[in-house]
Amino acid sequence: MYRCFFSHWLPILVSTWTGLAAASPLTDNDGTLSVSRGVGLSGAMLHSTSLAQVEVPKDFLIYPRFNPLPGPPPESFLYNTIVLLKDVALGDYNGIMPIQSTSTRRYPVPVIQFYGVGVGSVLFRRYLIWGLVLSIYNMLFTSTFRTSLVVLFYRDAEVGGILFGPQETGNTLLRHHTTKRAIPILPQSLPRSKAAHHSSKSSNNSSAPAAPLTANRITVVISPFGSPISANDIYMTIISALSEAAVPLSTDRIEEPFTSHFDTFPCYLVTRPIMPPRRTPPIYEWRHLIQALPQAMEFMVGRGVFRESSMEIKVDGVTVGLATFFAQESLRGLRGK
Repeated sequence: MYRCFFSHWLPILVSTWTGLAAASPLTDNDGTLSVSRGVGLSGAMLHSTSLAQVEVPKDFLIYPRFNPLPGPPPESFLYNTIVLLKDVALGDYNGIMPIQSTSTRRYPVPVIQFYGVGVGSVLFRRYLIWGLVLSIYNMLFTSTFRTSLVVLFYRDAEVGGILFGPQETGNTLLRHHTTKRAIPILPQSLPRSKAAHHSSKSSNNSSAPAAPLTANRITVVISPFGSPISANDIYMTIISALSEAAVPLSTDRIEEPFTSHFDTFPCYLVTRPIMPPRRTPPIYEWRHLIQALPQAMEFMVGRGVFRESSMEIKVDGVTVGLATFFAQESLRGLRGK
């Protein structure tokens, strides 16, 4: 398997303004909205085991603004983010994302909303992906899962924002946010897969829709087998894999083993086509992996079983790919044999 690691130091040690009174979530002036302030460097690194190294531009920044009141449970933010990332990853990476609100039956809150700034107020999919991954990473690192508005900046210009929380509260934050008092905390890096080499992801029509998915039914057969893995490690590995799988066209084939991993979360996802590879449709494609990962998450959440698991990915009942969640120690043991 090919290996190409990259990392970028992330200044994410965060302190939050304290001593703020609790009231309606409007602006900093009324003492109800705290703003994260960057104070130093952490040792956290993002690693990608893939052929290509592509970094999010260092001048893409997020500015999180939090309601100090307690928010929904942490797992609700992670779960709903994965559901949204699936939809985003199925489209054109360089295209635009139609404005929508995302929540789930399992977790009605937080509702995740987003907006764009500029002509047509559209938000590019890649900005949304970068913003979602970094927002969730920051929430985990700082244990700050609250109603929040995360403003996105690229090259010193506001390009959009992401809102986490009840629908009405998110709307209030959006109406009252002021970017001039926001404080940057995250220069970014984000793993990409080898498929970033593919030129087919660029098109003359940047808002071209994803390939039709209605013709195929994706099912996943999951078999837990090994060591326990924390729920957060599973969630973040899925988020990492979806962000990488978003780069190639969703209908491009997965022809080689692919591994996704966040270094600070000791879990790996490894996937490959069945062997020998199929020569006639259906053939393992990125869209199949993208749709399979939320199913794996739902299986684990529904049964409360977070551990090493193998997955058989089927398209219209035909097995096209295999995937496995490994604990870091287990993968080290395999490599040492």
